[in-house]
Amino acid sequence: MRRKKWKKTRGAFVSAVMAVSMLAGCGGQEGEDSKSSVEDKEPKVSASAQEDADVNTDVGEDGEESLPSSQAAYEAFLAGDISLFDREQIDTWPLDIWKDTILACGELEYTYLDLDGDGAQELLVQWIEDPFGFNGVFHYEGGGLSCWQFDCVEMTSGDYPLRDGTMVSQYNYNGASSYTIFRYQPDGGREKLSSLFVREELADPDSGDPCPYYEVDGTQVDKKAFEEQLQRAILDQMLERSVWMEIRVSEERSP
Repeated sequence: MRRKKWKKTRGAFVSAVMAVSMLAGCGGQEGEDSKSSVEDKEPKVSASAQEDADVNTDVGEDGEESLPSSQAAYEAFLAGDISLFDREQIDTWPLDIWKDTILACGELEYTYLDLDGDGAQELLVQWIEDPFGFNGVFHYEGGGLSCWQFDCVEMTSGDYPLRDGTMVSQYNYNGASSYTIFRYQPDGGREKLSSLFVREELADPDSGDPCPYYEVDGTQVDKKAFEEQLQRAILDQMLERSVWMEIRVSEERSP
């Protein structure tokens, strides 16, 4: 039931985003015009999330509270608290819909993984076994959180992690699929490492595009070589299901 409700909610959210984009200039500028405007909205902080953050905040020798740990920050966010994101982050990403729209629908899972190679773990959240429905990546630094990925709109694309901390951005469209393997940088940027592309159907038979067509790192290959590389680079490197933990939605937050 929650999955069906989320699909309806996501559809309404996509329609709202499209409407805002049209009013802002019909797609002439993405950047600032496509950002969610939430200047007049205060982030909602759940009591349980605030309690979690307070419990995990240490008190120094001078009696002043120290910065929350990454674990406390992540747990507070998973409970619905977005107060550790600055206003620019909330304006850039639709984080104001996290608690009452995405989190409330349930059926989410999360894990921790070092994605930028600095030895500290990032938080990854996705729809259960379905990063194409929703996927997000969050980074802790200096007592605050930043968002590196928050996709609940595209539906034909999804980002998901591999065992070594690299990520795959997969995009399916018109009978074709592209796979970009990348590593996050400490500032949230992406360093492209490898790419694969396959087309086995033509949406437009008159397009003239070669089909079937297989490519690895910009070089055309045969089907066997493509499938071997896909298996070796991505399929064999997927995270085990056991590392993902389901986010339990309390009755208080359930729709």
